[in-house]
Amino acid sequence: MARLESVARAGFYPTPFRVANAIARHLGPVPIRGRQVLRLLDPCAGAGEAADVLAHALGAESFGIELNEVRADSARGRLDHLLHTSAFSVRLSHGGFSCLFLNPPYDYDDESRRLEHAFLTRFTRALCNGGVLVFVVPQARLAVSARYLSSHYRDLRVFRFPDPDYDSFRQIVVFATRKSRSQSDPAVQARLEAWSRDRLEPLPDTVAEHTVMVPTLPTGDILFASLFFDPMQACAEAQRSGAWVRPDIVEQLWPTEERPVRPLMPLRRGHLALLIAAGMLNNLLLTQGNRSVLVKGRTYKESVAIDSDDEDVEIQREVIRTAIAVLDLTNGELELVGQDVCPSGEHSGQAA
Repeated sequence: MARLESVARAGFYPTPFRVANAIARHLGPVPIRGRQVLRLLDPCAGAGEAADVLAHALGAESFGIELNEVRADSARGRLDHLLHTSAFSVRLSHGGFSCLFLNPPYDYDDESRRLEHAFLTRFTRALCNGGVLVFVVPQARLAVSARYLSSHYRDLRVFRFPDPDYDSFRQIVVFATRKSRSQSDPAVQARLEAWSRDRLEPLPDTVAEHTVMVPTLPTGDILFASLFFDPMQACAEAQRSGAWVRPDIVEQLWPTEERPVRPLMPLRRGHLALLIAAGMLNNLLLTQGNRSVLVKGRTYKESVAIDSDDEDVEIQREVIRTAIAVLDLTNGELELVGQDVCPSGEHSGQAA
């Protein structure tokens, strides 16, 4: 029944809020000096509640990965960075994170390997040397990862979930610090294997006697991206960096204000007519003395008969006509410049 329930839940067992707060009381940030930051990674973020609690307690920048779309939408509102994809389809900076909070799916993969161990081995490399692992797993599964944990981590401490949460899925919390160099430790491995069977102390709700210190890292961008194209992520990246945020380019594409430009040579009447007809000078207000006029122009095609050697054949061709209307705002008079009558028989001033 436990196996069927796990499949139905897609191996998702969110960390209870009470447990997340108890975990937070066991962690402490190393004092941040200068251009430094703490980064927390949750590869199985769910709705982001647990990672949000830990990140706020540490003052850390939060990163999450979640496969389920509904839970990813919830986590996006809680975490600083969120990828909606498989945790095994991401690119991460090695050693880019201060703390790894890992509550993986409780199930087997396609090759009959425990997913808890697969997540542990996959994401350990994301932790910096001295980084802190918080590993939430069923107690019986601790033995599967005992050898790996003893080789890659030191200062291991294990607690079971407090009652009554422990009775549901018999989960435990492992606190550990990543070693600077991998080295097997048979004594620690044997101790972890025993902890997978023995009765453990519950995770205290009070302030921890021994706080695990989470290290800081230099500020700056790190690699945190999906292997697949994500339009939302691409839009966010375009707004954050690249040509769109360069002031010199933005100023050319979207000037902050309309500035008058003086041509190198005086414009001829034909130039002005073309500018008006093209709409570039439409609704232009011209003032001279006490007189103000509004200018509007347009172009149209007109068929014109041309001479032909054959008197019985009428040949026509289309020509472009320009019609400009000038409205005197003082007395309301309308003056038509160019063609007086359009091909349709309407006055150009009326059409304009």
